[in-house]
Amino acid sequence: MAQTIQVKRGTRAELSTYGTLKAGEMGFCTDTKEIYIGDGTSNSMVGRALSGPEASRPAAASVGRLYYVSSGSNSGYLYFDDGAAWRRVNAQKLTDLTGTVDDIADGTTYAKVLKADITAGHPNKVSDGTNTKTAAEIKTHIDDATKHRLINDTGTAITDLWSAQKIKNEIELAKHNIEPQASVKDQNLTAPPASPVEGERYIIPAGATGVWAGKTNQVAEYQSAVWVYYVPVVGWTAYVDDEQKIYSWNGTAWVRTGGALQTITAGNGLTGGGQADAVTLNVGAGNGITVSADAIAVTAGKGITVDAAGVAANVDGSSIVYDAGNGNRLTVGSIDGGTF
Repeated sequence: MAQTIQVKRGTRAELSTYGTLKAGEMGFCTDTKEIYIGDGTSNSMVGRALSGPEASRPAAASVGRLYYVSSGSNSGYLYFDDGAAWRRVNAQKLTDLTGTVDDIADGTTYAKVLKADITAGHPNKVSDGTNTKTAAEIKTHIDDATKHRLINDTGTAITDLWSAQKIKNEIELAKHNIEPQASVKDQNLTAPPASPVEGERYIIPAGATGVWAGKTNQVAEYQSAVWVYYVPVVGWTAYVDDEQKIYSWNGTAWVRTGGALQTITAGNGLTGGGQADAVTLNVGAGNGITVSADAIAVTAGKGITVDAAGVAANVDGSSIVYDAGNGNRLTVGSIDGGTF
């Protein structure tokens, strides 16, 4: 048959009446579930902390006991028996702590705010470390139209505001400033230069690649590390640096409108037009003028004189006749030698 060993037991009050347990003697309080071992002089509690509703907590009488409130009022608090009273040993909210926030020093990632600088839970001052302004002062400044909210199209101060129309006009003016005075580096580069210089401009040709793709005939200007594009308007003029020629936009293409030299092509009579770098004059041979390779030779005589002053032809109505019926030739007519 199994044996049952029982220790001395009874209520906590009965243990107090019984007094000190003998050395090694164990006692169990049936009401508080406490276990005590005596040493002949005093009783020491052993085992788990007591728990239950706060109202069931025994009177403080044994130093070292712990009691955890598991339900009801003050649930979650742990108490320590100091022999005369139960002392709470944990905190669940700031009001459980002694001292104030003033006792805590500012940290590297947090800081305290002065109570005087808080209104209804909100900071009422702003500071950059040197200047401190209240919310009321900031609001006064923001609402002061004379300082920064007044539209002033003629002003240039940083506090002056321009109207939308003024801003639009300034943008258009800035765009037009590139028209008559502007120059472009090149108009044949299909790829943007690898290391552009601030302010450089290019006319973008057909077939451009990279960031220039799809912007044929536009003027690209390098500004603050990005390309800014201008769509040309009829009349825009640009000097092309590498060609030393001037081009204008006619609404469809950039056309040559000026340069160092003019091209004239002469055929039957003298005709010509456009701009180029060479003049070509085509003269047919015959009728008193001889053309050999690129040289023109004139021989004096028969009414033509050649001297240091140049070439001259002496023509009068009776000696040389314009023959319209004979291939528009100049022919020799009747010559009167005169008298002695």
